[in-house]
Amino acid sequence: MNAVCFLDERHHTRYQMILKRLNARNRKKYSFQSILFLATGNLALMQLFSDYFFPETGEFFYQELLAEPVEDLTVDVERQLLVQLYNGRTTLTIMEIIDQLDETELELVLGAIQIRSFGNQNMQVH
Repeated sequence: MNAVCFLDERHHTRYQMILKRLNARNRKKYSFQSILFLATGNLALMQLFSDYFFPETGEFFYQELLAEPVEDLTVDVERQLLVQLYNGRTTLTIMEIIDQLDETELELVLGAIQIRSFGNQNMQVH
């Protein structure tokens, strides 16, 4: 399996900063690792996500996040994926991902999916 790459050093820093705020139990959960990787890779998504995710408690108000009006189709697809990676409560098709994301965002999404499957032990800065 290929290593998951952060988009850049700033993405890595944001990810580490929020990951450290999680309690030790949640920090080890692949679902949290994957949603943090995805959210910290897109600043518009991170801004939206930060209103509904509380790292210290691990609370994620995903229904409220999904109800928030969003005009950017990239952010919309990625927020649906956030919820799906977290708990499987949305249905997002592969074609929605392919049709709405550019190469960089697709790389980000694929990395988040890989982390959800295998964890964050094989990550590096791009």
